[in-house]
Amino acid sequence: MIVPLIPVRALNQVTYCQRLYYLQYVDCVMPTNEHVEGGLHDHRRVDDPALAERTRKEGDATRTRSVTLSSEILGISGVLDQVEVKNGEEYPVETKHGFAPRNENGEPTTWDNDAVQLCAQAMLLEESTGQSVRRGYQFYAATKERVEVPFDETLRTKTLAAIQRCHVLSIQDAPPEPLPAELRHRCFGCSLAPVCLPEETLFLITRPAEPLKVTPVGLTRVIPEGDDGAILYVQEPGSSVGKRGEHLIVKKDGKEMTRVPMHAVRQVVVFGNVQVSTQALQTLLENEIGLSILTGYGKFIGSFQPPPAKNVGLREAQYKRFADPAECLQLAKSVVRAKLVNQRTLLMRSLRSEDDRGSDEPAAMGLADLIRKVDDAAAPESLFGLEGQGASLYFGEFNRFLKPVPGRGFDFTCRNRRPPRDPVNALLSFAYALLTRDCFSAVCTVGFDPYKGFFHVNRHGKPSLALDLLEEFRPVIADSVVLTLLNNEMLGRSDFMTWKDGCQLTDSGRKAFFTAYEQRKATVVTHPVYGYRMSYSRMLEVQARMLAAYVRGSVPAYAGFTVR
Repeated sequence: MIVPLIPVRALNQVTYCQRLYYLQYVDCVMPTNEHVEGGLHDHRRVDDPALAERTRKEGDATRTRSVTLSSEILGISGVLDQVEVKNGEEYPVETKHGFAPRNENGEPTTWDNDAVQLCAQAMLLEESTGQSVRRGYQFYAATKERVEVPFDETLRTKTLAAIQRCHVLSIQDAPPEPLPAELRHRCFGCSLAPVCLPEETLFLITRPAEPLKVTPVGLTRVIPEGDDGAILYVQEPGSSVGKRGEHLIVKKDGKEMTRVPMHAVRQVVVFGNVQVSTQALQTLLENEIGLSILTGYGKFIGSFQPPPAKNVGLREAQYKRFADPAECLQLAKSVVRAKLVNQRTLLMRSLRSEDDRGSDEPAAMGLADLIRKVDDAAAPESLFGLEGQGASLYFGEFNRFLKPVPGRGFDFTCRNRRPPRDPVNALLSFAYALLTRDCFSAVCTVGFDPYKGFFHVNRHGKPSLALDLLEEFRPVIADSVVLTLLNNEMLGRSDFMTWKDGCQLTDSGRKAFFTAYEQRKATVVTHPVYGYRMSYSRMLEVQARMLAAYVRGSVPAYAGFTVR
């Protein structure tokens, strides 16, 4: 078997943080932040293709940039920033974006991880030239300091150990634990922190994954509170989406309807008879902007996503875990419990008066009883039964959630679909379709196979895992949007049209819906376990990532999202 060569730069990461190495080189997750971009900027001359492998005389030394070397013996390969020859001595010079640390005398020195990377470059150079390399130099761009690094036996031993550690980690099924508390400062500024979730993972390792009575102390939110960029909804029949320069252009009958800067869009959603040009699709992929496709009635069809995440290990763990009925049952319990809790919370909020919180409502008490029974469910069929009973109690009172408006005609008697036959059901179905799209995007972002779930396991051809995640958020996002639109009289009868037995929103009704839906997703709430605040749309990603942590075995349990 051919063992792949370890990139020299990976030795820097594995010395700094083994979990960082695993996520970046085994799972192939490589996000960027300002620190990564700064490093690329500092390397712009070193990495100039026109200067690669070309020796130039500069003062009293000769320098060769971007020198590619590899070694089957060492098991590593890399591109050396610069090889310098001076006074007959040849050595590597590496550029780093950060600053030089200081020793006890205040003199500049090097970080251990940088020294290991530089030493590996020297070992490659030694094998290539047959000459001993006694030292190299580390240039820190932030402080413009060039620091000499001697390659003694201690550093060489540490470098060989780092190479071996990379090989060991590469065959593991799951990433190692996050850094211990005394090294946690390394997590701040790391581009992989929103994927790693170090504090959340360690918190769940030591405490149960259940909502807390008090806010935990010391957890730092590493995923941004809200989303950057907007969602472009295109629903006009016969319209088309194209690209011109750095803009997306929406046209109909040859006339431009909308022009949106590419950097301002994070997702595109098209309904029904809307065309998207090949050039626009290519640009969306290049900018990692997803395209979701829904029917004219609002049914979610699928998504045109950037290439899937390369962390095959997560999907392998997903298939293994979700093939175990006992595992699926435990996860399904978490999801059903969260859904029932959120239904009960919304019911009590909607029915409470000035004197009570709605907890004495028969439906609220019935839902509380169902929640207590979830842990005792011995089979998926029992859970489906509890979920069905909860839906019956919840939707049995849903008409009371609606503010009475004389002559409005937005009464609700029961849940119906395929097609929905009245305005309220049309809104509910439309909200669930959009939420399915967002859950699909979240599980794909994390690296899951969206079609392999643990609860909706028998829905062939359906994005089962996205539907599983959806259950936790139905009441607090989708149902809440419907109530907001109707109780605030943001929609009227003219915003719906009925055809045969079906009812659906008009174009103007959808526009009002999109506005309310995006506002709801932007609402900032407190995570029930970690205690920090973020938008609902970000919360979808957090839940998907913590589900991934459980599937990989990094945390002992998964808790569904609930609100108080």
